[in-house]
Amino acid sequence: MKVFLDTNVLVSAVISRGLCRDLLRTALEEHDVVVSQLVVDEFERVLRDKFGATQPALDRALMLLDDVEVTKKPPTALEAGVLETNDTLILNAAIEAQADVLVTGDHGMLVQANALPIDVVSPRGFMELTSQTDSYPIPTDRDDEPTVSEPSTDTISERAFEFAISIVKLCRILGEKSHDVIVHRLLQAGTSIGANIEGATTAQSRMEFLSKMSAASKDAREANYWLRLVDQSGIAPEVDVASHLEESLELFRLLTDIVETPADRARPPLLEEVDELRIRGAESVAQELLDQARETERP
Repeated sequence: MKVFLDTNVLVSAVISRGLCRDLLRTALEEHDVVVSQLVVDEFERVLRDKFGATQPALDRALMLLDDVEVTKKPPTALEAGVLETNDTLILNAAIEAQADVLVTGDHGMLVQANALPIDVVSPRGFMELTSQTDSYPIPTDRDDEPTVSEPSTDTISERAFEFAISIVKLCRILGEKSHDVIVHRLLQAGTSIGANIEGATTAQSRMEFLSKMSAASKDAREANYWLRLVDQSGIAPEVDVASHLEESLELFRLLTDIVETPADRARPPLLEEVDELRIRGAESVAQELLDQARETERP
């Protein structure tokens, strides 16, 4: 399968461990990966300007694309008004490359996926499409197990521990700026994720395991909230929390996958989209979607 990767997927694969990094490895090993020069240029710009990557770091990041086909043919124009300009360029680049699927984290493209002339999926959707779910298992429904051993727990525990270390370092910087309340709550939430996962590893019943992992999931979401507050309030404009935001969101997703019941996973796509928007801080957009759905349901 020929897979076109959007810039946001490549950036996530570089700045944090998890879904996008596993996706990139799987795509390179098992599929033909293609990007456009536009993606490569944007990839380099984002790492340099947004994340402060040095030239040696950029060179190492670009080495990831050594086995990737890079198209240089200018994309043709798509019907006006379908997507924003940059999204249109990315979409057309994928079409020009004759890709079978475009993998992106861009909400605007994913919302309009059904109306686009190429298969467009999220990183998680791609992994599910290719059945690469071993790293993100969903527990079985058996409740009679005397002890619990989840294949993903060790991996998530390590990620949560590394996230906790990064939060401790971040809070040390923020603490110097006297934002005591925010620092305390962020530090508590960011370090409690791993603590609850550690507790889950010694659970004596499935109920206890799910309780601990559910608490870790809530901690990840709370940490994401405090990070968004730091990011959007302007209290420390010189501090870049983008990678922390990405990792807290990814931890929340992984933990939610583990604690969800089959009924939860059968929720309507609209509610999944609303939850995603709220986690990202787009409360007004989420409420607008709900209002539109209610209007549609009225006789």
